Amino acid sequence: MKAKNDTIIYLEFLDHSSLTHGWQTQEEFELDCVIEPCRVVGFLEKEDKDAFYLSTMKSSTELGSGHIILKSTVTYTKKIPLKSILKGVQHLFS
Repeated sequence: MKAKNDTIIYLEFLDHSSLTHGWQTQEEFELDCVIEPCRVVGFLEKEDKDAFYLSTMKSSTELGSGHIILKSTVTYTKKIPLKSILKGVQHLFS
């Protein structure tokens, strides 16, 4: 698969979690529901007005570990062109 987008992206975002799918008291609910700060690094596959679409693995034919991160949850974004990263480690491949 040819790279559609040669950009590495680092995102900090807020995610949510709950450890149960059953009934809870109000107190259990408040203890269980957590807004969790998260981080992810990956290949930016595409971006639209609502979300970043990224993968963390690539082969010649497939993508792996896909993630969709809603822009409304993102607290920090850093995009890095892949060529600038490879330039710094080029000597490793010689």
